[in-house]
This record gives sequence, structure tokens and C-alpha cells, in this order.
Amino acid sequence: MQTMLRKIYFVFLFALCALFYPSAAYGETDSINSDRYSLYYFCDRTDLQEDYLDNALQMMRIRDILARSPRIDSIAIYAYASPEGAPRRNEWLARKRAEVAREFILANLPNDSVLLPENIILHPMGENWEGLYEELDANYHLMNRDRVMRIMRANVPTETKKWRLKRLDNGYTYSWIIKHHMPALRVATWLCVYIPIPEFEQDTMPEIDTAAIVMPEPELMPMPVDTVSYHTRMFPFALKTNLLYDAVTALNAELEIPIGKRWSIAVEDVFPWWETGNKYCFQIWEMGVEGRYWPYRTDDRKHLTGLFGGVYLMSGMYDLQNDRKFNYQGEFWSTGVSVGYAFRICRLFNLEFSASLGYLSTHYQHYMPTDDYDMLIRDKYKFGRYGYFGPTKLKVSLVMPIELKFKRKGGGR
Repeated sequence: MQTMLRKIYFVFLFALCALFYPSAAYGETDSINSDRYSLYYFCDRTDLQEDYLDNALQMMRIRDILARSPRIDSIAIYAYASPEGAPRRNEWLARKRAEVAREFILANLPNDSVLLPENIILHPMGENWEGLYEELDANYHLMNRDRVMRIMRANVPTETKKWRLKRLDNGYTYSWIIKHHMPALRVATWLCVYIPIPEFEQDTMPEIDTAAIVMPEPELMPMPVDTVSYHTRMFPFALKTNLLYDAVTALNAELEIPIGKRWSIAVEDVFPWWETGNKYCFQIWEMGVEGRYWPYRTDDRKHLTGLFGGVYLMSGMYDLQNDRKFNYQGEFWSTGVSVGYAFRICRLFNLEFSASLGYLSTHYQHYMPTDDYDMLIRDKYKFGRYGYFGPTKLKVSLVMPIELKFKRKGGGR
């Protein structure tokens, strides 16, 4: 506390000096120069990406002011999270974003800088409801603007406001706000205080009545500086099952992995494998791979949601028997194109609809059971190869995206 009060005291002294002797001491340069900068973050993430929103320009400005002002004395960082998500998670995000912003500043300090790590003061502010109100008041102009602003002005807890926004228009309004208004709220802003330290002649220093100076009590204490550890969250893969196959006891599983922003690769396995004596049999083993392109994927849209198109290749073997009516064994392969759409149905699951069109080729062998079903006998006259072009797959898949946390470490200078 005493260190902080001394800093404020000297800031105040230099400000008074600049007022009394602006020309002699500094020429045309201000003694205290304050400015605001903003760093933006992806939804539910703490890593800085230079190509996101206005970050490229902001990072350039920050590097420039640090290079031109080696005598920056202190920096205050205020970090926020958009109100989407759980409050405790958002508090964590705000704190980690402030730490990441501090690490960016420390990494870009010039060698002759006098700024100490402990003088970069962090103020994690949690959910940015004030910012959301200002953003909606200035830029939200849909038909239900009045209802939205009444919710925002209501004297109720923030979680109640969030619940009311989600109920408007079956969730369309809240989805619109998340897409178009929330990104500007996921921000760490900082305000620097630039204090040149002139070499005053001792006999020219103005006499200042320090007894008349009333020092304000700081509102917020600086956070301790230590080695920063933080996590970034992402969707490295998703697990799926085709409900249509499951409904006819064709057990199946699929793994899909996002690649970059708009690509993914999916691997599926279908494995119904049951039989009742030599009378009924439903055995299929199929493996397939599909590459997908998501044309409307954006930074605000979750991975593996929206419209997609793909190209697939699959192969497998089968043994299908329905008493004496349908009895075939064989192997097959197929290739073609797919199209589909996926969307979130709750916090843990997505629902995906897709259909495939392609060519299928199979080598088949017909067989028949004996009268007592004790043995199966191959039909030496009924075998061959069959080709087919048309619909090959239909899916209604339940998708569970898996969130993993990757731990990254960074330290102060």
C-alpha cells in the first residue's frame, strides 16, 4: 500500500511541475500521456490471435507506444468476458485474459524500459454487462429492440436477464446477440501512464506545499506477479452415433476432428454383429473416412456446426440372412459425396442430418440353410458382382463435442 501511495504521490508531483514549468522542463511534450488500447479474444479462449477483429492494429499501436515511450511508469489492465456462459467461468476468463495481456506487454518492452512487472496492475472485471448494455443501446436495431432494452434495464440479477434474453423468439434473439454483439465484449483494455523523468536542477525545483496534497485511497490492489499459467480451450474432436442405424440394431460410432477453421475429417465404424442359429443373421463390418468442408464457419460459430459438404470412401463385409428369403455374404466398397447440417441442441450435444450420393460395388455369394438349419450351403450358381449408383447413406447423428484443456505456461520478465 505504501509503495502504491508513493507512486501516486510522485505522479501528482510531476503533474504539478508540468503545470508550473511546462516550457522550461518539457518544451512542447506533456508530462503525463494516457491512452486506451484494446485486445480482443475468441469466445471462451484466452490466447491472443492477431487476425481476430481489430487485434492487428491494436497490437501495432501497443508495440509502437512501448518502443517510443521507454519511461512508461505503470499500466492498468481491465479485462472482461462476454456474459455468455457460466459466471464463474467468465470470472476465470477475465483474470486469465488480463494475465495474457500483461505477458504480451512484457514481451514487447524495449531494453531501456523502466516499467517493472509489478507496476502492471490487473483488474479482472468478470462479465461485461455494462458493456453489453452500451453495445445494444448503440447498435441493436431489430424489431424487438424495446423488449431487449427493457430486459437490460430491469433491476434483476444478471442471470435472470440472461434467461429472459434466451427465451425471446425461441432463442433467435440471443443467438443474434452472441454473433453480432458479444465479440466486442471479450476484451482486455489497458491505460498507460507515461512519465518522462526530467533532470531538474536542484535549485530550480518549485517549492510545493505537500501538506496541501490529499492522496486518494487506491480502489483496487495490484495482483501479484508470478509465472503465469493459463489454459486455452478448443474442440479437438467429436464423438457421434447414427440414431437411424442404432434404431435397427446397427451399432456404430464415428470420430470427427476439426482441421483449421473450415475443414474436418470423420472416421466411422458400423458393426452390427448378431445371429440366431442358422436362421437369422445381421452382421456388417464397415469402415469409412470422409473429408468435410464447412463454408459458413466463422470465429463466432462453434466447430462442427452449420452447413457442410464432403467426399467419402468406405468399404466392408456383410452376412445377411432372413430365414430362406434373403441369404447373402460378401464384400463391398463405396465412394461419393455428402451434404448435411449440424446444430447445437444443448450444452453437451449437437444434432446432425446428412445424406450421401455415390457408387457402391459389391461381390456377393448366395447361400441356403439345410432343412434342419444345421448347416449353410453355398449356392454355386448364384454369385457375382453388382454395381449401384444412387443414395448410399442417410444419417441423423447425435454428436458430442469433446472439450480438452491445453495447459500453456508463460513467465514475467
